[in-house]
Amino acid sequence: SSSSSSSSGGEETKYSLRDEKETKERTISATTKNMKTGVLNRVPNVAQSKDILLSGLKRSSRITHTSGLRVPLLKERNKSAKQLDGLTTALCKPLGEYVKGFPKIDRLHPFEKALLELTVDPETYAKTISEVDQARKSMLTMGKEYSSRAKNGKTEKETKAVREEGFKNMEARFVKSQAKFEKLKEMAKKLRRLPVAELETPTVAMVGAPNVGKSSLVRSVSSGVPEVNNYPFTTRGVIMGHFFIEDRRHVVTDTPGLIFRVDEERNKIERLAIATLEHLPVCAVFVTDLSGLSGTSVEDQLALREELRERFASRRPWLDVLSKCELVPALGGKLDESLESTWTEKDAKSTEAAAKMLKESGAMVTSVVDGVGISELKAVLEDEQLYDSILELKRSRFRSDNEDDDEEQR
Repeated sequence: SSSSSSSSGGEETKYSLRDEKETKERTISATTKNMKTGVLNRVPNVAQSKDILLSGLKRSSRITHTSGLRVPLLKERNKSAKQLDGLTTALCKPLGEYVKGFPKIDRLHPFEKALLELTVDPETYAKTISEVDQARKSMLTMGKEYSSRAKNGKTEKETKAVREEGFKNMEARFVKSQAKFEKLKEMAKKLRRLPVAELETPTVAMVGAPNVGKSSLVRSVSSGVPEVNNYPFTTRGVIMGHFFIEDRRHVVTDTPGLIFRVDEERNKIERLAIATLEHLPVCAVFVTDLSGLSGTSVEDQLALREELRERFASRRPWLDVLSKCELVPALGGKLDESLESTWTEKDAKSTEAAAKMLKESGAMVTSVVDGVGISELKAVLEDEQLYDSILELKRSRFRSDNEDDDEEQR
């Protein structure tokens, strides 16, 4: 009887945990579904702090008393209070709008959150916004206090003195915080320059080690001249092309070259490539160069491929491509002359083994120079069935990714 009760309790716990997980997945999916990219690109265009100050001083000093007042003291009280209120509004209102215009980090799409971390340290981002808001609140309090004193001035002279003192101290308080406002301005300039990921456009991402021919392949399969996307945290542009399937636009992009190492040791441009695979609904095309000219050994390229396959192939459409076949003897090409004196038998054997393994895994053999395999690659990329799984990814909104994020937040 006790064992039966224990078994029943275990079943109830199992179903309870499963129901809890399914509820959590639905919640995560619904939350991420409403997330859009381009939020960082639309942060406020922050004006120069000196322009805000000069404009505020000029406009508020022109304010006059309310018509109909005849008593000199009442005129001065009214004018001084209105001018102080006007200056307070002129200085504080734009700062308040700026603060509201910067999104909270936890409300960003995962890819834009990754871009933020690469562009501006999240702690610096939050601290800069908070400091500007604190300065705004401090000036708001000061302005209200001086306005209240002006409304209750006992004489015209005293009221005028309160107004002049208020203007002087409000200006000094603003100037003291100018460095914070300029920091916010520079941060906004960087974020507004970020390219916007196209979540609704089927996308192919060329990935691999540096100098393996990703950019050349992007140009070869693109219709027209590819664009170059620039990011504020690197001088290297990311080439982005497109092609059409029955008038529907598809994006094909290269990604920054990756070195086989742990994420913590990767630089910002490498982490952009990882973020693309991690958070965007892309088809991953891994490009391997066996010519010996890329600067990355065959062993390291295969190790990188294995790492990325383990992390992403189960969640993304995956395609292998061998590039520069005209320079790879194992693929029917001729070794580059610059390598003839240093190419060893070991190099030849490792290249042959890699070529055999990749071809048996379904890798496509290409040469941009000779045009080998390019039309076949385009045919594969233009097959709509390849993007069916991308659409499924968009529907699920990367539940597993967001579960990890949710766990970290908890």
